[in-house]
Amino acid sequence: MQKALEVMGLTEYEAKAYIGLVQIGASSAGNLSKIAEIPHSKIYEVLIRLEKKKLIEVQKGRPLFYKAIKPIIAMERMETDLKGNLRREFSQRKNDLELLYEKRAEQISQARNTLTELDNFYEKNVAIEPSEEFIWTIRGKDNLNSQAKEIIQNALSECRMMMPLDDFTELIPTIKSVSSRGVKVMLVIHELTGSVQKLKGSAEIFYDKSPLPTNCGMVLTDDKKGVFISENATVGFKTSSKSILMVLSQFYHHELEESTRI
Repeated sequence: MQKALEVMGLTEYEAKAYIGLVQIGASSAGNLSKIAEIPHSKIYEVLIRLEKKKLIEVQKGRPLFYKAIKPIIAMERMETDLKGNLRREFSQRKNDLELLYEKRAEQISQARNTLTELDNFYEKNVAIEPSEEFIWTIRGKDNLNSQAKEIIQNALSECRMMMPLDDFTELIPTIKSVSSRGVKVMLVIHELTGSVQKLKGSAEIFYDKSPLPTNCGMVLTDDKKGVFISENATVGFKTSSKSILMVLSQFYHHELEESTRI
């Protein structure tokens, strides 16, 4: 009961004093101090606060006697007051949060608009390619998927692919997009997974029945760019090197020769 009264906003001593008065009825401050185990130096201060909270009444006399308001009445009033305050606080904080959201959302939009200039810088340097033998190392599945999407999206005529565990899930929208504008898409797979089935009609699918399947991945576009993906899809590389693309292309062609179109 003491903990419950503390939830309702009373201090430890206030809760003890109120419970004590409920149990014994009217009492002097000194007697209540002993029964409720509240220091005598604190009891009058505690009783004044309880009176202000309309939880007790004071009976005039010498000495003063204190009596608890009936709990069901006192608790109902406390609950009403507390929930009212809580609703007002909630409403205020909600309004403050909405204003903060609108302010931050506007700041983010303005920052985003400002940063579109970065794209202009990027486009100016698109034609500046590294030397032929340059290889970009890529780490992390998300980064690999992002780089794969980028070169697929930029394909002009042809895109050849195989993926670890035949999982094309992250690439499906991009593949369908380039296929719809006439890019020839070819997939070499080792299992007819759910993501592969979603690409029927958007790609030519070749099934390799090899008992020891190759679980690495690669994306080759227009014989100009390629991404290689490790078997666990955590590391790989991107390249535009003609010699490296030739090796990857020969490897892909070998897998294709071992496959049957479905």
